[in-house]
Formats: sequence, C-alpha cells, structure tokens
Amino acid sequence: MLRRVPGTGRLRRHFVLRGYDAAQICLSGHIISMYLESKPEKKQDHCTRCGSATVTACTHCEEPIRGYLHGSGEHSLMDVPPSFCHKCGKPYPWMEDRLQTARELLYHDDKLSFEEREKLWGLLQYVMSDPKSDLAPAKKKLFEIGIVKALPATREFLLDLMAKFGAEMLKS
Repeated sequence: MLRRVPGTGRLRRHFVLRGYDAAQICLSGHIISMYLESKPEKKQDHCTRCGSATVTACTHCEEPIRGYLHGSGEHSLMDVPPSFCHKCGKPYPWMEDRLQTARELLYHDDKLSFEEREKLWGLLQYVMSDPKSDLAPAKKKLFEIGIVKALPATREFLLDLMAKFGAEMLKS
C-alpha cells in the first residue's frame, strides 16, 4: 500500500508518497475518498449522498480498497468504484447488490424458461468475472440465448449493468 520514501532532486529533503492510498466507498458504491491514508480527515462513517455505511477494505479478505496511486506520474483518480477486489477477486458490496438484483430479476422473469434463466445467469457471471473478455460477443450471446424474450425491466437492467461494467474495465 502507501509508503513514504525519500524525495529526489528538489524534493531531496522531503519524503514523497509512493504506492496506492486506501479508498473509502459507501455500500451503495459512492466514492467518499481516494486518499484515506494520506488525508485521514476525509474519512466518514456514512455517505453524504445516500446515508449508507462506508467501507475501506474488502469485506471478504479485508484487503484495503485501492485508492489514488501516488508517484505514478499520471492522474489516477477513479470516478467509478472498482467492482471486484484486486486480491481475492470477490465482488465488493455494491457489485454484490447489483448481481443479486440481476439474479432476482432473471428468476422472477416469467417470460424466460428456467433453462434460459440459468444460461443467462451463467453467462452474466462469466462476463463479470473475466474483465479481460471482449464484451461485444458476450452481449450478442445474451441476445441469442433469450434476452430479447425477457421483460423490458430485466433486459434494461442487465444491459445497463454490463455496459457500466464494460466502461469501468475500459478505464482500468
């Protein structure tokens, strides 16, 4: 994570920060702070946008959520919270909620057969767990196996979820 190292050049007498700062994100996915270690005064117990409690680490493995990357020489602020833990690979609470909602919509959609629901759920899990996969064929496959038959609310939610996830992956 974050460490202090001696500066170089004109910063020789100072320490500079290197590595990832910790982030704080609410359970709904709103970014509270990308500088939790270097600016602890920004810490909040609850989100000012939605009132949800906040977390600073993965709820599964307790690895700190990565925040700002100090010393990289590039602007590394994120505007979308990460979906999965970089250490254990499990979804963060805000992604778990989205996946659970997607599953509930699928399993309550009476326009889809049980087999179609299972196929869609399996494909969605695969796409969401493999951030390097090409999302275009996955979207095409979703349509092929029955997303067109789904209720509009189910279809819109699943496509929106995949689009947001794809946009996040393109940024990383």
